[in-house]
Amino acid sequence: MVLSAAFAAMISSGVVSLLWLETVELSEAARNSDMYGLGHVLVAFCVICMATSTTTIFLNKLAVVRNNLFLSLLSFFLGPLVVALCFGITVFDKRDIDLFFVMVASFGLPMAFYFARYRKMLDGEDA
Repeated sequence: MVLSAAFAAMISSGVVSLLWLETVELSEAARNSDMYGLGHVLVAFCVICMATSTTTIFLNKLAVVRNNLFLSLLSFFLGPLVVALCFGITVFDKRDIDLFFVMVASFGLPMAFYFARYRKMLDGEDA
């Protein structure tokens, strides 16, 4: 489940973010500059780091985390959000903040789906 959650979130966020980056209207000189590709690399690196930080989902193997909804929620979302926040503070500037929010939101949607699926699976086991 961890790998599928990380992979789905990484693909979703990467595709949406890179498509968003392509829709930004730039002059031809800006598109041909060396700095244009840097935005793509930064988005891809941030998404990969966020996907790597989803390994905190393994904390749900512990009964204390698994049985507490708040701790389970933190194990799913805290790592990627902290990584995203660090990237948001250090890498993205004010004009790229909308791209940053799109990237985080598109990463969070598959993670929310897998979290709801996991909690539903746990409730099914308890019945």
